[in-house]
Amino acid sequence: MKKKAFLFSVLAVCSVALVVSGTAFAGKYNRKFLKMVSGPEGGSWYPLGSGIMKLVEQATGISTSNGPGGGVGNCKAIQRGNADLGWTYSHTAYNAYNGKGKFKKPHKKLRYLCSLYPGIFQVAVPKKSKIFSFADLKDKRIVPGKVGFTGTAIAEVVLKAYGITFDSIKKNGGKVDFVGYADAAALMKDGHTDAYMAVTSCPQSTIIDLNFRPGIRFLGIDKEHMKKVLALEPGLFATVIPKTAYKGMDKDVPTVGTVTSIVISSDVEDDVAYAIVKAIFEHLDELAKIKKKAISQVSLENALRGCKIPVHPGAMKYYTEKGVKIK
Repeated sequence: MKKKAFLFSVLAVCSVALVVSGTAFAGKYNRKFLKMVSGPEGGSWYPLGSGIMKLVEQATGISTSNGPGGGVGNCKAIQRGNADLGWTYSHTAYNAYNGKGKFKKPHKKLRYLCSLYPGIFQVAVPKKSKIFSFADLKDKRIVPGKVGFTGTAIAEVVLKAYGITFDSIKKNGGKVDFVGYADAAALMKDGHTDAYMAVTSCPQSTIIDLNFRPGIRFLGIDKEHMKKVLALEPGLFATVIPKTAYKGMDKDVPTVGTVTSIVISSDVEDDVAYAIVKAIFEHLDELAKIKKKAISQVSLENALRGCKIPVHPGAMKYYTEKGVKIK
């Protein structure tokens, strides 16, 4: 009888210990769910966003999701409370926080989480086309991206420097299709558009595909118009599509760029934000399996490169511990 009582006591203690330990794990973070909005299919953001949220879920036990989006729209989604994290660009985050550009009011819920890799504005036209300058697009069919994409906003700025707007293209008999990268590539393959535009990592998968069929070349921004573009959008910087990026290129193509970034809501708890950046930068090797060339440009040292809005205090705690500073 005593033996049975002893065994019962041991089992009871073990059960309590399991319950307590399980409760402790479940209650480590005062949050049950995290939602990220990233980018369109065919780009780098969506698959990497899914990879990051998987790492976060494994590290924290918090359920996560990743949905499609665009740089401008993602900032708005966080401000509205429809998302906790979003992919964007450093200059877009600055404009959103301060109510500039595409943002009619300041988006003060935004906090900076991290910088990842450069985003390069790339404009491809069919190799055999007679389009050799942005000025030639004044009456052509273009696909600048979806409404709400940062690439679409940058396309507007670049065209504006050449005295062109989406409306003026339409008035001149051209066409503007606001679709994602995969649909834009399909339109070009079928001969239904004259210019494919994207702000993304370089090289980019859909552009590699277009280079194979129908064959493409890139439009560059000349020095005179580069000054105008940077005056219109100071958050951008002059860069190039390197001649090594795609087969068949014989020279670098001058264009503009920005920094791919992740922003986070100020409502996200400090310990959760800390855990997110820790999961990202301590598992870059896992993310490299998804998009090796993009992730090869990511480093903890440059985690705050281009940051122009307040950093989330939870993320900042991690960066301070690692000696990372804003650049």
